[in-house]
Amino acid sequence: MRSPPIEVIASWPKPNYVNPDIRPPDPIVGGVITLTAALIFLGLRMYVRLGIMRKTELDDWVMVVAAVFATAATITILLIFTRYGWNRHIWDLTLPILIAGRQASYAAQALFIPGALLVKISILLSYLRIAPQNSMFRRLSLTAPWVIATTTIVFLIVMFTECRPFSSYWNLTRMSIDCIDETPPLFAYAYLSVVYDFFVWVLPLPTIYRAGLPLSQRLALIALFSVGLFVVAAAVIRIYYLDMVLRQTYDVTWEGSHLWLWTAVEANLGIICGCVPWLKSLVTGTCGGRGMKGTGSSGAGTGSGRGNGYRGRGGSAVPTIGSAPVGFTMESLTKTQVGVGDKGTYLDLESNCSETERLA
Repeated sequence: MRSPPIEVIASWPKPNYVNPDIRPPDPIVGGVITLTAALIFLGLRMYVRLGIMRKTELDDWVMVVAAVFATAATITILLIFTRYGWNRHIWDLTLPILIAGRQASYAAQALFIPGALLVKISILLSYLRIAPQNSMFRRLSLTAPWVIATTTIVFLIVMFTECRPFSSYWNLTRMSIDCIDETPPLFAYAYLSVVYDFFVWVLPLPTIYRAGLPLSQRLALIALFSVGLFVVAAAVIRIYYLDMVLRQTYDVTWEGSHLWLWTAVEANLGIICGCVPWLKSLVTGTCGGRGMKGTGSSGAGTGSGRGNGYRGRGGSAVPTIGSAPVGFTMESLTKTQVGVGDKGTYLDLESNCSETERLA
């Protein structure tokens, strides 16, 4: 936060501690809605993994930990808005409230940044279930988490050491003396975050497009994985309000309410979008390509033609909507060549079903 010059402070109106102007509760609404949705989507993902597939993997639990950070960050942001003055003009705040607001904003950053990192790592780890062996897709999915984690840790080190002593971050009389300018590292992180988000979400798209599936299914899968671009959009909007707070205004608590809104939205959208592609079994009712019992296309695949399902590989029935298949198995993606003599077999997303489920 920049220290306002004396002439700027002199231009501010008289403080109103009794009945000040209050921002609309947009951060509360946005934070509560997106956090609730994130926890619902995470719950559905864990239901699929534990209840249907009967097994979890590392990426699932990394996303759970990310949700803990996102929940704590969102709650902190709600407190920042409702209790620590980031819904009022800065001249309407008492010194204790300003100090408490700085402490809370520091805490929110310290929670948001690791949470965003864990979301990216979880998504990249989940790609290993569909990436062909020895492919560039797989190598990037293995390497990128280390690169992203390293740069994030470097930023956190800068963040925790930018003020000496540490408490000068919220000591308004010592901040300009004991702290380095927080603007360059904050913008560096924000821009890198946009780049990393874009990379993470577009990484599987070329492989999916080249997969051995009908064009309509490939486009549907690309659309499914592309929902993560909403996270990129939220990160870009957050940069706009970051610039507003750090460079364009001294009334940071008034303009900063938008910044915190989009911080909460970005944190929770990452979890939502990270869970969406892995909820196919809830839609298709399948485990390992097996249709749900009691539907038009049974696991036994007794029907013929495409009315209630058509026979896939091994004679199993694949559910359909009209004439278009709803489900697919990642085995059908093996037409993609990734090397001489290597079909680049994909790991089926549903390969973690228990043997009992597969034989049922």
